[in-house]
Amino acid sequence: MRLEAVTAELRPRSEWEAVDLGLALVRRDFWGLLGAWWMAMLPALVVAGFLHDRPFLLLLLFWWWIPAGSRMALIRLSRRLFGDRLTAADLWREWPRAMVRRFPFRMLLARLSPWRPLTMPVEELEGLRGEAYRNRVRILLRRGDSTVVVLAVWRAMLAFWLALAVFGTALLFVTGAMAEEWMATLEFWREGEFVEGPASLHLVLVSSFLLSMCLVDLFSVGAGFGVYLNHRTWIEGWDVELAFRRMANRIRVLPVVVAAAVAGFATGVPAEAQESVGRGEAKSRIEAILQHEDFTVHEETYRVPNSSPGSDWNFDWAGEWVGLLGIIIVSLLVAAGLGLVGWLIWRNRHVFRDRGGGRVGAAGPKATVVMGMDVRPESLPDDIVSRALELWRRGAHHEAMSLLYRGAISWMIQHGGVEIAESDTESDCLGRVRGAGAGHLDYFSGLTGEWMRVAYAREIPLDERFEGLCRGWPFRKGGGG
Repeated sequence: MRLEAVTAELRPRSEWEAVDLGLALVRRDFWGLLGAWWMAMLPALVVAGFLHDRPFLLLLLFWWWIPAGSRMALIRLSRRLFGDRLTAADLWREWPRAMVRRFPFRMLLARLSPWRPLTMPVEELEGLRGEAYRNRVRILLRRGDSTVVVLAVWRAMLAFWLALAVFGTALLFVTGAMAEEWMATLEFWREGEFVEGPASLHLVLVSSFLLSMCLVDLFSVGAGFGVYLNHRTWIEGWDVELAFRRMANRIRVLPVVVAAAVAGFATGVPAEAQESVGRGEAKSRIEAILQHEDFTVHEETYRVPNSSPGSDWNFDWAGEWVGLLGIIIVSLLVAAGLGLVGWLIWRNRHVFRDRGGGRVGAAGPKATVVMGMDVRPESLPDDIVSRALELWRRGAHHEAMSLLYRGAISWMIQHGGVEIAESDTESDCLGRVRGAGAGHLDYFSGLTGEWMRVAYAREIPLDERFEGLCRGWPFRKGGGG
């Protein structure tokens, strides 16, 4: 590895600065990386010719083959960083190795690993295997793998979002009969009926997802490579090593300069003095210069703890399963969140219903408590009107009006055939009565208005108005009007 030929500044960075470095490397050689990526996808393209009528299997095949494209992009990206410009012939020579190298592990066991952008440079660029590979990866992850896991989540979400954005943009350019056919197919799909749509729709949809997966994977490889470079810079001091190598290059020319100066000085003195200066003073000067602290060779020793007998299984298998388990847990949390939102919408569905008329949907079993008021028949007195008048004359206006309203709600539930939910408001109850076509709508509407003014505005109606409500009370036991 020729650090002195590197074409980017190697210095210790924060995690997200390292991600920015990787993204910048991808932008610098984007078209070359794009060509290398699609070169690796040629086997998938060949198989795609037999799956043109099965878009789902086609997308699944391309998604599964993405690590091959990632390898080819990483090879070109790493060589470009160290000053090499690979030609098409060089990439073709690397192509077979990118297809088959560690195929069972990378394409099967580690296919869902969130750490793939960081661990892939270890096996591809360093060529490590077995215990050496595990030790290297363990050291790289010691600084914290949170950034790589966040990148994995970003990769999944961005790929899906970008595919929908590209597909939505394509829809803007479709007109005429084709547009109507596409929209009809999409409407069937939205309703859960997966009918076979036109081939042009499948082609655009698959192309949108392929473009999205390609772009996201290229920049994901660059981001992982940037994190890998940063970790090695922190651990191995690449920036320090580069500084020493530059200093060594300057030191190589120092003896020549000193010798030339000594030779120029010696030309003006006798031969004996020249020999003395050449052998004695020049040597002492050079030794004095080399004794300076800038030329001290520093050595560091790292002690790597011995791995336990079960470490092979722990990292290769447990690590991958932990990543898979994390994805499953995140999926379950998202599903639970969506389920909670759906339940809240269903629980409060009355809020979204049309209150201007028409039947308001079924409310389930008969309610016993509405807006905190007990509407069971046994909770009401036998003569509701007499009891309400008694409360009114005692000055308990709120209780009297509440009793009339409770009695009306109870009658509507028990005898009017109105399905009222416990969570319904006064307006919901009025809408349900109107929608069910129950009797005494005018009286119930006036009673609801008076009750809401008492309950919320604290406006007590006149005695004549309340007595008029009692005289016109239409609800009697047994369902009579």
